[in-house]
Order: sequence, then C-alpha cells, then structure tokens
Amino acid sequence: MEDKTFEDQNLERKTWQDLEWIQCRFVRCSFKGVRLSELITKSCEFEECDFTGAGLPSSRNRSTGFLNCKFINADLFGAKFDNCRMIGSSFDGANFAALTISAGDWSFVNLRYQELDGLDLKKIRMKGADLAGASLKKCDLRDALLDQASLFQTKLQGADFRGASLDEVDLRNAELKGARMDISQAIHFAQCFGITVE
Repeated sequence: MEDKTFEDQNLERKTWQDLEWIQCRFVRCSFKGVRLSELITKSCEFEECDFTGAGLPSSRNRSTGFLNCKFINADLFGAKFDNCRMIGSSFDGANFAALTISAGDWSFVNLRYQELDGLDLKKIRMKGADLAGASLKKCDLRDALLDQASLFQTKLQGADFRGASLDEVDLRNAELKGARMDISQAIHFAQCFGITVE
C-alpha cells in the first residue's frame, strides 16, 4: 500500500492484505487489537492513532513518525524502529522484548516502568522523556540527548552515558551503580547533590 491517507477511521476490524506501507498517512485512527505481524512501514505518518492492545511483533519501521500515539499494552516483540519519530507517544504496559531502536526522536514519550535493559540507544533524542521507574540497565546511551528527561527511580546500573546531554536532569533518585560518565557529567551528578566542584 502506497501514498494512502486515512483520517478519523476505525480500522479495528479491517483485514490488511498488504503489510508493506509506504508514505501512507493515518490521522486519529484506531488500530485497537489489530494484528499487524511483520508490518513494514517506510516514511509513513501516524498522528494521534490508538494502538492499544495491538500486535506489531517483528514489525520493521523506517523513517516513520508515530506522533502522540497510544501503544497501551501493545505487543512490540522484536520490532525495529529505524530513524523513527515517536514524539509524545505512550507505551504503558507495552511488550518491548527484543526491541531494536536505531537513531530517531523519542522526545516526550512515556516509557514509565518499561523494561529496556541492554538496548543500544546511542544518539537517540529523548528530550523530556518520562523514564520514571524504567529499567535501562547496561543501556548504551552515548551521545544521546536526555535533556529534561525524568529519571526518578530509573534503573541505570551499568549504563554508558558518555557524551550524552543531561541538561536539567535530576540524577539524585536514579540508580547509577556502575554507570559510566565523562568528567562533565560527573560534575553535573555532584551538583545535583549540592556539591561544589572546583
């Protein structure tokens, strides 16, 4: 399917024969409970769409935008997001097992309490992301943009932050044992506790 537009449509019961979508646009559409195993999207746009309970296992998404979408309890097992824009989307209860993320913009997403251990998140934009209570143990966050992200009780043991931007990030309640930081980040960490570094 190529260059199609859907607006304000209930697509919950639609049977999709073609699972390769190119430059398609979906606005305020409902995909609740839809099974889209091995879906391929290229340069598509989903805006304010609802994927609650949907299945997108092993989907391949390239240069696609999911803007302010809901993935509540969605199955994203083995999904790949390559240079995608996920801005403002919510993933409460989503299955992120075996997920792959390459580049892209995940700013202002809700990833509270998600299990993201070991993910390669190098150079990912996550400005203002809500990562409270999430587990990112041993994640590669080098050169990521984490400005204004919420890291309250986030599990970051063994994560690599070197080169990451942490402007306006409060690290006091994050779990950071074994995390790797560069000198400027270590100074920022100390300042979060009111320590003066001279």
